[in-house]
Amino acid sequence: MRLDIARLALPALLLLVSPTGCDSGAPKTEPKTETKSETKGAHDTKAGEAADATAKPGKAEPFAKPTAKPPPPPEGVALLEKPLLYVQRCDEEHPCPELLMPKGETHCRELELGGRDSWRLPDKEEAEAFATLKGQAEQLEGFHWTRTPDAENPELIWIIDPLGGYKTGVKRDRKPFRIRCVQEP
Repeated sequence: MRLDIARLALPALLLLVSPTGCDSGAPKTEPKTETKSETKGAHDTKAGEAADATAKPGKAEPFAKPTAKPPPPPEGVALLEKPLLYVQRCDEEHPCPELLMPKGETHCRELELGGRDSWRLPDKEEAEAFATLKGQAEQLEGFHWTRTPDAENPELIWIIDPLGGYKTGVKRDRKPFRIRCVQEP
């Protein structure tokens, strides 16, 4: 008995070419997809309810939690953890001068400390966090310049006393205050 390959292949070929795959002019119907509310009644289980109750709309779990730590601080530098920042220690070998604010900005830009450059003045919140460096840095008492202008009077720049908790706005050239430079790790 000889099989006719053409006779066997024809029905398979016809199955592959159907009116829904061709533009035959016939109206096409899309398969119906059930919504969550439609499927809930049909598949209502305690596990399903628990999943719905614990889901937080718009808040996905992070893919991974970061575990990398910054490199240890170089010589003359302390590590501030919140916010993550390298902070000048102000020790005998790496003193923190008292300057007017404009000269302090220049001092930080030109500073090379621990083999690193690109230092800057801290912002108000960073300087407030210096209090957590007690024991890691010297000369934390007294006012330190920041780079943050007062929101109500931009002519004034915030100065912060990290240990005393005092803060106020002063003109950039009023009087010299401590310059403690910072840098992102």
